[in-house]
Amino acid sequence: MSRDLYVFPASPGQEWMWLIHHMFREASPYRISGVVRLRGPLDIGLLSRSLDLLVERHEALRTVFRLEPSGDVSQVIRPAERVELETVDLTGGAAGTDERAHAQLRALCMRPFDLAQGPLVRAAVIRIGPDDHMLGLVLHHIVSDGWSMGVVTSELAETYALLVAGDPPDLPEPALQYADFALWHREWLASDAAADHVAYWTRKLDGAEPLRLPIDPAAPGVQASPLGSLRLGPATAAALAETARAEGTTVFMVLLSAFAAILARWSGQQDFVITVPVAGRPQPELAGTVGFFVNTLPIRVNTSGDPTLRELLHRVRAGCLEAYDHQDVPYETMVRKAAWRRDGPGARLGPVMFALRAPLGPPLRAPAGLTMELQEITPTAGEMDVFAELVDVPGQGLHGHLAGNGARVGQETMDLLADSLTRVLTVAAAGGGTRVPDLPVPLAAPHPVGGS
Repeated sequence: MSRDLYVFPASPGQEWMWLIHHMFREASPYRISGVVRLRGPLDIGLLSRSLDLLVERHEALRTVFRLEPSGDVSQVIRPAERVELETVDLTGGAAGTDERAHAQLRALCMRPFDLAQGPLVRAAVIRIGPDDHMLGLVLHHIVSDGWSMGVVTSELAETYALLVAGDPPDLPEPALQYADFALWHREWLASDAAADHVAYWTRKLDGAEPLRLPIDPAAPGVQASPLGSLRLGPATAAALAETARAEGTTVFMVLLSAFAAILARWSGQQDFVITVPVAGRPQPELAGTVGFFVNTLPIRVNTSGDPTLRELLHRVRAGCLEAYDHQDVPYETMVRKAAWRRDGPGARLGPVMFALRAPLGPPLRAPAGLTMELQEITPTAGEMDVFAELVDVPGQGLHGHLAGNGARVGQETMDLLADSLTRVLTVAAAGGGTRVPDLPVPLAAPHPVGGS
């Protein structure tokens, strides 16, 4: 007997994700993970019940995918089933319990998903001490994104608190489900209005060349994701915010222009693309919906004429504002329609991504003395060559990581990139009057990769 409740066309983003998943198969990097530290008395039975209720609320968490005879991909929504909450007890073992717990969570994250059979959500709770646990959540990216993980962890904490208190876990129903958005998005993409947006991207990206970074690739077969780290204190972060205010931009644009200046110096290119993620939730009603909404915007950067960092900031600002006005077009549609220079069948227009992530919220307190605190997740490059993610924490400053694709980028390169970004952001904090060729950017060895 069929277990299917509803069958809808997959969204364009899901179609692309389905294709990429099957190209990578077990090595697919498209997983969204979250870690919650639980301190205090924990009722694992109620935690498991909270997960089950979460899956009941959000159709995306009980969705699988199938390839139709027509060649189209469908999303199939199934009835809610119990989530298998795996439990691991690390008490009484060797030292380094936190490290062993994170190793368990990494293994949970790397376990392959079957998009046709599901489930596409998994969870494990690891006991570190008598009243100390870690909860790991892993969702396939085809049904979730970073924003969705925030919805999941917030509602999970709220539901658990209600159950512990003996109250009905009656959270308001989501205003929309992901399938509603997918249908709307398909209809919109077939409209004349969407055609105008697609035409914009065709014009914007015509003639663009992939970014080619002169970086030292790692040894063949190396797959670890090398990380460069940076940290800027509160005073520097405040000065960057003041630069943004004075120039009529955002802090994100200041950070992106500094990163773009480094890439221009490293690549020797004056015209290239950096990709940035956007939430992709065009209606306020989608704020509480779980699903794959995030989109990627290619920001075309031009550094011709040796601009100052301040002048480059205004070019980046203009590019970002234009891109935001046309952000509802899926990334794969943008790059497929445009006549950009392809170096080969696997070429990528923007192999480098930059993101500014919101800081994690404070610990949440549940009845009976339990606190729930989201943990930082170290980023990985995935299929990108380089992924830079920064966090601006009020009163604490800026920190973040630059992750490299271990098959192409070595640790030395990532350390050099992080050092360069720290130096250039210090210049930006002082007003950005230095010209791009004169910025303090140590150059990497000339072994070009990128655009793939």
